[in-house]
Amino acid sequence: MTIMIIILFIISIVLIGFSFLQRDNVKELEQELGHLQLSAMQEIYKLKKKMKLVEEELLQSDTPLKVETKNMSENEQTNTSRILAKYSQGMSLDAIALSEGTSAEEISTIVKQNERVLT
Repeated sequence: MTIMIIILFIISIVLIGFSFLQRDNVKELEQELGHLQLSAMQEIYKLKKKMKLVEEELLQSDTPLKVETKNMSENEQTNTSRILAKYSQGMSLDAIALSEGTSAEEISTIVKQNERVLT
């Protein structure tokens, strides 16, 4: 009986020693997660800077669009706004052309010229 207890005690000491020698996967995963978080934060920071630059460019480029719109007559502005409203509601270019009595190419041109207004 005492031999059995001694054998079990020796086996437990060996197993405890073996467990200390194994690699700790949790620490490695924590380090990897920390690196991923840092790289994600860096990417988010870069994207925010790029978005700010794009927004500034859009704000600067919106000014000529307003000048062109002022040069159009009020009737053309009304027609354009009506066409854009129909397009944003989901009507096809052909359907808008039929309802406005113009060609699909003219409708397509108006929509392309005013893409900034639609977004």
